[in-house]
Amino acid sequence: MSLLHQFAFYLHVSIGACALLLFWIPVFTRKGALDHKRFGRYFAMAMYAVSLSGLLMSSLDLLFPFAGHLPPQLDQSEASRAAAAAAIRQSALFLFSLSVLVLTTTRHGWLVILQRDHREALRRPVHVGLIAGLVAVGLWLLIQGIVTRSPLFMGFGVLEVFVGIGALRYVFRATLGPKEWWIEHLGALIASGIGAYTAFFVFGGSRLLSALLSGPFEGLSLLFWFGPGVIGGIAIRVLSRQYRRKFAV
Repeated sequence: MSLLHQFAFYLHVSIGACALLLFWIPVFTRKGALDHKRFGRYFAMAMYAVSLSGLLMSSLDLLFPFAGHLPPQLDQSEASRAAAAAAIRQSALFLFSLSVLVLTTTRHGWLVILQRDHREALRRPVHVGLIAGLVAVGLWLLIQGIVTRSPLFMGFGVLEVFVGIGALRYVFRATLGPKEWWIEHLGALIASGIGAYTAFFVFGGSRLLSALLSGPFEGLSLLFWFGPGVIGGIAIRVLSRQYRRKFAV
């Protein structure tokens, strides 16, 4: 179990680092060009690997909290061990929800651009179930955030519910405006990038930035955690409005 967790961790970190860089190549290449399509495909493949490895790691942590982590010392009290397990599960819940967000938005954005005006593939049970799962996980995270008074959990719980409901509305809308599939594709993959960058800042980047966030800057960690979501949300809104005017949607 420990080896499986370790393998998923190294796969997640190594491919995740590549995905963070790959995200920007389709952003800055001409839409519809060969490089945009090629690197968009590379990004999607990397995000699938990142999300699936994240799901594996977080599932193991939720079920077996000490499988990939050093358990507390044997001489510690049962209460201490229970607290340590609860802390691991709380972290795993957030990683699980981000992994579902990344998997769902990457698949949704990819199917949207492949199918364009034809949404039969998006209405299949696998895809609809995945989006519904994102809504369910978002609600679960939101409830846990309220119980634990965690702004991070509450904020991303709302985001995941919002993204999931938006995707379901697109899938089942009776009619689409001209090139509305392009706007949906753009929003879905930005949401995927939000999940990837948030995971970096919350889990990996927090260690790298710990020196910067000490002393007078100690309370700024939430800015890094919410930053990708806020910036990505603004980008989705601005670009969607821009393309809606352009395509007269």
